[in-house]
Amino acid sequence: MKDKKKFDIKSFVLLHAILLMYSFCSVFSKLASEQEFLSFTFFLFYGLVLLVLGLYAILWQQVLKKMPLTTAFSNKAVVIVWGMMWGALFFAEQITWYMIVGSIIIFAGVVLVVSDYE
Repeated sequence: MKDKKKFDIKSFVLLHAILLMYSFCSVFSKLASEQEFLSFTFFLFYGLVLLVLGLYAILWQQVLKKMPLTTAFSNKAVVIVWGMMWGALFFAEQITWYMIVGSIIIFAGVVLVVSDYE
């Protein structure tokens, strides 16, 4: 059964705002891993991960009320790009050609899988 939900630009912007928020889980996770185990800052960053994941789960369900799962899921791949950007900005990680090519392959795979269901 095909999902014929229509969505507007507000839903699309909301989806990408939620995905941007979700992408910070990797930042908070890495910051937690750099802290002394069971220290206050470890729990602070770990708590931020749980908070973001909880908000994301609730908001993701709200987005799915307004657009098809295949559309929302295909846009989720943008988190890979955000993760590379956060790594470069916050942790001075280098973005390599391998990472870019890998991201393109992932995007292509998601498009292929999602387009098969449309």
